[in-house]
Amino acid sequence: MRNGRRNFLAAGLVALASLATAQVASVCPVTNVCFKLNIPQNTASSGNGDIFFQISAPDTYNWVALGQGNSMSGSNIFVMYTDGNGNVTLSPRLGTGHNMPQLNSDAQVTLLEGSGVSNGKMVANVRCSSCNSWSGGTASFSGNNGNWIYATKQNGGAIDSTSQSANIDQHDDHATFSWNYANAKGGSSVNPLVNSGSSSSGSASGGASPTSCVPRPAGAAASGGSATGTATSGGSSGATSTKSDDDNDSWTHLTARPTARPTGNPWEDNDKRELAEREDINYCDENDPSNSGFTPISSSGSTSNTKKMIIAHGTLAALAFVIFFPFGAIAIRLASFTGVVWFHAAFQVFAYIVYIAAFGLGIHIANEYQMLSETHPIIGIVVFAVLFFQPILGFLHHAMYKKYQTRTVWSHLHLWTGRAAVTLGIINGGLGLQLADRMNMSSRSGMIAYGVVAGVVWLAWVAAMVMGEKRRTRAVKYAGSPREVSETQPAGGHYAPKENGS
Repeated sequence: MRNGRRNFLAAGLVALASLATAQVASVCPVTNVCFKLNIPQNTASSGNGDIFFQISAPDTYNWVALGQGNSMSGSNIFVMYTDGNGNVTLSPRLGTGHNMPQLNSDAQVTLLEGSGVSNGKMVANVRCSSCNSWSGGTASFSGNNGNWIYATKQNGGAIDSTSQSANIDQHDDHATFSWNYANAKGGSSVNPLVNSGSSSSGSASGGASPTSCVPRPAGAAASGGSATGTATSGGSSGATSTKSDDDNDSWTHLTARPTARPTGNPWEDNDKRELAEREDINYCDENDPSNSGFTPISSSGSTSNTKKMIIAHGTLAALAFVIFFPFGAIAIRLASFTGVVWFHAAFQVFAYIVYIAAFGLGIHIANEYQMLSETHPIIGIVVFAVLFFQPILGFLHHAMYKKYQTRTVWSHLHLWTGRAAVTLGIINGGLGLQLADRMNMSSRSGMIAYGVVAGVVWLAWVAAMVMGEKRRTRAVKYAGSPREVSETQPAGGHYAPKENGS
């Protein structure tokens, strides 16, 4: 009876342990770099409060960082690196674009037990009390998921500094991802990231010695079968007993054999205890290789391609708004050859086709980097939509002028829509360069060159508009009466003589 109660208690402890470990969601976006997250029940219910997370990586890495946000700009970042004394330094920082993040002295973070450097790994177990709000952003933990970022610097050697404001080199790997909170919620506000029940905390630059790990034997299946990743026991069903039938330690203290045959499997409780022992071992490998709780939004694997797309987008858009659209507009105002109206129409349609290509690339980039709410893509979308109607307005302007021999409302809509759209497109090019600079994908010389060329072309275009309007005004004194105007006459189109009183 006593043995039965003991086995029942052991089974209950196993169940409680499983519930506890199920609180922690784990993702490993790259080999040997893993992050774990726990959202206590109170925090999950209210959306505010403490959270716990772990950063782990090889101790040969220069640094590793985990952050909250959609991009580096405005993110809440936690950088981990070795301190040179067997511990780690946790440096809370604020992302300010694609520049080195600066120390966030307002962050309320504590390194907990299990943090340190051991067995070739550096680990930071962190309690964060200010992860709901920071300068530049907010986060709620009551939802089903949240956007996070990570970055690593693998090369360059260990930093070995206790300074939280140490200089760090630019990352060589990074990504934005959506983290599923399904298996991260639950538990009390204690350290869920170590196997022991205590939760002593260290300083922000170093903590207690990390929990040691042992290599996983071939007979022990790695955990991680959970759909969204758990800390240590997501795949417990994969662990199998390796003890022999005689190795039932629960019977060794008995002085006599039991007189009755067991009604159940006599080794069932033994298997459960073996499973519990397996789960309590801190193996050195990481669980949840499926990373199904990890949904990449963007990654540095495509950084070179993204930069090429940004260059192509900027080049095509600049050609459209700084060269093609102004050239077509200047031609209709100053040129006087046969078919100039149709040349103008064809050239502007060609410019719009070029912009369509630039627009498609821009939308793809903005969507990939979650930047559709930025000013640059918003203006680009507005200009794209407005220019779609320009050929229609141009046709109505031409048709109505031929009919009434004077400008109509369609004429003014066509003229001023084009002027506003091209001007806005040129300005938006500068905003695009600023956005690319924030992404570390632009250059100061390129921004200056664009500003100079775009400014000169815009002034030349405005001068052509003024000259064209003056030519049209002067032409009225040569017109004795309204006359039929053909497309081949230089004074036709926009610059036909004004009617008396018009």
